[in-house]
Amino acid sequence: AEVMLDVGGQDADEFFEDIGHSNDAREELEKHLVGVLKMDEEEKKRRAAAAAQAAAGGGGGGANVLLIAAVLLAVGFGYYKTQMASDAE
Repeated sequence: AEVMLDVGGQDADEFFEDIGHSNDAREELEKHLVGVLKMDEEEKKRRAAAAAQAAAGGGGGGANVLLIAAVLLAVGFGYYKTQMASDAE
């Protein structure tokens, strides 16, 4: 539902396909079809280029997760080592 709020009033075809909906969802979609957006060739090309650019740049999120996990692991290891050192004294 959050995605629907984010793309409300816009062409959401790409978002619908990215999620990988079931056949049941596709049948439900047919019940709620309001209309078909008519675009000229220039608009189709512009949207295809924007979608290709978004797909090419969309893989960077995983690196951030790994970086955060590495930092948390380093902090946890540092804390562990300081506790072990204080216990030894």
